[in-house]
Amino acid sequence: MAITDKIYIKNHQQLVSQIETSFPKSAFSGATLDILFQGEGLAKLDDATQDRVLDFAEDFLDCDCQANPHCGCAEEKFVRYLLELREQGLGPDAIVDVMGDDYMLYAYPGDVLSFLDNSVRTLEAVETLADVEGHHDAAKQAQQLRGNLVR
Repeated sequence: MAITDKIYIKNHQQLVSQIETSFPKSAFSGATLDILFQGEGLAKLDDATQDRVLDFAEDFLDCDCQANPHCGCAEEKFVRYLLELREQGLGPDAIVDVMGDDYMLYAYPGDVLSFLDNSVRTLEAVETLADVEGHHDAAKQAQQLRGNLVR
């Protein structure tokens, strides 16, 4: 299960009552993306919530794909966002706090920790395979990226 499947909307019930439409708690669910980011759903939100939702849309849903927002670009950008927060030295609890402040989203710190651990393990595998195949520049790049996550 991808980390983006474990990212939830903070104050979900409050948003449901503002929009007057039920939608899933999962931030990257197709129904959630449709209801919050298209049509009149956004217009029904209070100003503070609307600002956070617009920030999320601007940072993650801005792509030229025909299938937007269901193209996968948002999930890819969000994964990069999480990895960048880790590279800045934030741990799982702090990452959860920042995503809550930035976008009114939350996740369980254990899920974030598991995602980060899997990312490090994947980079270790990339590094090893690149070395075996003689792609030393790729191995060095994977090693550097892994180092940025484990400091």
